[in-house]
Amino acid sequence: MDRGRGRDAMKGQRILLLGGSGYLGAQIDSCLRASQEHEVVATCFSGMIQPGWTRVNVKAAEAFAALVSAASPDVLIWALRGNDGADAQELIDIGMRVLLAHIPKQAKLIYLSTDGVFGNKQGPFTEEEEWELLDERNPLAGYCRAKIMGEQLVREQHDHHLILRFGPIYGKNVQGIWDKRTKALVSELQEGRGVVRTQNLYKSFVHVEDLGRAVAELVTSSHKGTLHLGPEEKASYYTFCRSMAKDFGYDPELVHGEILSAEKARELGISA
Repeated sequence: MDRGRGRDAMKGQRILLLGGSGYLGAQIDSCLRASQEHEVVATCFSGMIQPGWTRVNVKAAEAFAALVSAASPDVLIWALRGNDGADAQELIDIGMRVLLAHIPKQAKLIYLSTDGVFGNKQGPFTEEEEWELLDERNPLAGYCRAKIMGEQLVREQHDHHLILRFGPIYGKNVQGIWDKRTKALVSELQEGRGVVRTQNLYKSFVHVEDLGRAVAELVTSSHKGTLHLGPEEKASYYTFCRSMAKDFGYDPELVHGEILSAEKARELGISA
C-alpha cells in the first residue's frame, strides 16, 4: 500500500456516495454531512428518499452514466453491496464498468470491499496478500467473487483509488438499524433459547460507527492503494456473541461454543 500520511489541504469536496441508503452507507452519509464541509449526494435504489439523496438504479447504464457525469464528483464512494451474490456480480458487471467510463480522471474513487477476498486463508493479512476465491459451497462465495472483480477493475482502470477491506460489521447505525447477525442473536435470546456459535472461526469485527467515521475521514486523506480497517485483535464468533449477549442484558451462558471440525468445514466450504 502507498501510505501517504498528510491530509489533503482541499476542503469542501463534491462527494457522490453510492449506496447511501444501506446499513453502512447511511452511517457514512451521516458522518460526511456532520462536518458540513462537503457537498454530498447519496444514492438509494428503493425506500423513502431522504434530503440529499437521489434515486438511481446503478444497473440502468444510461441513467447511471448521466448521474456520474452530472455530479462530476471530487470523491466517489462505492458502498454498494447487492442483495445476493448474483446481484453483487451484476452491480460490478454493469455499474462498475459504467462508473469507470464516466468518473472524472482526477476524482478519488473509494471502493468498499471485504476481508472475504482472502477466501479460506488464515489471517492476519497484509494489504499485499493475494486474494483467494471462496469455495462455491459457501453462501458468500458469489458476493466475495464480485468484490474481487471490483477490486481488479478499480486497480486496472482508475489510478486515483483507495480500496478498503474490513471484516463483519456490527452495531446500531444512525437510522437505528442493527446488523443481521446481532438481530438474529437477540431474537433467539429473547425467546430464552440458547444459541451455538463457533469457537475456532475468527474475524475482526468492526462497529458500524467506527467504520463510518473512518471512511469519512479518508475522503480528505492522501492514502492511496489498499487499506485494511478494523481492530487489532480478532475474536471468534463464540466470543463475539457472548459479549453482545452481555451488552444486551442476557446471560452470556446462553451462548454455547462448538469446535468446527475440518470435515464439517469442508462441507460448508470454509476453513477451520
